[in-house]
Amino acid sequence: MFSVIAFFVGAVYGWIKAGKAGGNRMDKAQYAIAHALAFFLLVLVITVVADWFNWV
Repeated sequence: MFSVIAFFVGAVYGWIKAGKAGGNRMDKAQYAIAHALAFFLLVLVITVVADWFNWV
């Protein structure tokens, strides 16, 4: 659940970041995909580690 939310938050963050940098629509899409995957993987690893140590 957290991973899906992180994916969308990362996509929005990447889109806004590219927009502030003056990027066109394709730049925004690339930043959105890259940030979405990075946020997703980071939260996925954190979730797995938390489950492994029984923190959840």
